[in-house]
Amino acid sequence: MNAWLIKLHMYTGLLNFTILCVFGMAGLVVTAEAPDIMHGGAQPVTSTVPFQAPTSASDQEVGELIQARLQPRHAGKGNVRRNPRHQLEVDFYSVNGRVRATLLETEGKLEIETRRSSIWRFFDNAHATTIQETATDWAPMAWSWYIELAIWSLMFMALTGTWLGLTTRWNYWWTKASFVAGTIGFAVFYMVQK
Repeated sequence: MNAWLIKLHMYTGLLNFTILCVFGMAGLVVTAEAPDIMHGGAQPVTSTVPFQAPTSASDQEVGELIQARLQPRHAGKGNVRRNPRHQLEVDFYSVNGRVRATLLETEGKLEIETRRSSIWRFFDNAHATTIQETATDWAPMAWSWYIELAIWSLMFMALTGTWLGLTTRWNYWWTKASFVAGTIGFAVFYMVQK
């Protein structure tokens, strides 16, 4: 049985290689929190398009009409709100940045600001993508399912790794030391956080 578990553990690790690299890079980016890393993407690109909002529509309905008009790539449902000038703004977020549409009602147009993420923010956004995202494009949906699969397979790796360590490596002192150190470390962290 252990021979099969070793193979499954190894191939699951290879399946998770990319996601572990992305998670590790995202952790480094968030830990650094340097302004040039977090906000160092390309300068925003601004454009305008004609748009007339129906006078009887709610803000949410106008937001949906704006989304249908713009069809921002890889973005989910827009975040609708009013800015301090009482203009309707709709933000569309994706792994690669944000598209903000501001309705200029008196002028009958939308002002569209597209801000692309830096590669560092891309890593952070990619690691936070989940299957609860509302994106309709195939790429973010496939990536979110890959993350979901990776999370479950990482739990499988932890369980099989523990089993293999206890059954095949228990006679080595570093196996016992690692097991005890990890258990104590988690217990201390848990106690401190209570």
